[in-house]
Amino acid sequence: MATPVLDELEVLVRALGLVYARSRDAILVEVEEEGRRIGIAITYDNISDTVRVAAPLDVEPLREALDWFLEENFKSATYKYSIDYDGFVTVVYDLPRRCIRTARDLREAILHVVEGAKRVLERTVEEGETGGGEG
Repeated sequence: MATPVLDELEVLVRALGLVYARSRDAILVEVEEEGRRIGIAITYDNISDTVRVAAPLDVEPLREALDWFLEENFKSATYKYSIDYDGFVTVVYDLPRRCIRTARDLREAILHVVEGAKRVLERTVEEGETGGGEG
């Protein structure tokens, strides 16, 4: 069921000129960055009045990389890394709804998540392994 806030977020996505699709209670966009396509899901939780911008990645971290993810979560003031039930990494940025008022605000949130995703994907490519090591 669509919410008025999700409708407002859709207007902001359109203002950014992003190609998107609505899927249930999410807006799905794909951002191309340095030849890589990164899928982004934008959702709204009305209970906490929070907008979530998230990039689920097809990356399963090695046990040795878990310390890196934990360390990065303490360093970052914006996005965080989470590991879903299937063991894949998702880059997540949760913001209070009042922080996303303009297309520029949403763009900045998306760019933070893309940056977090790139950090993981670069480590994966550099190390030649899923999840990256200590590179």
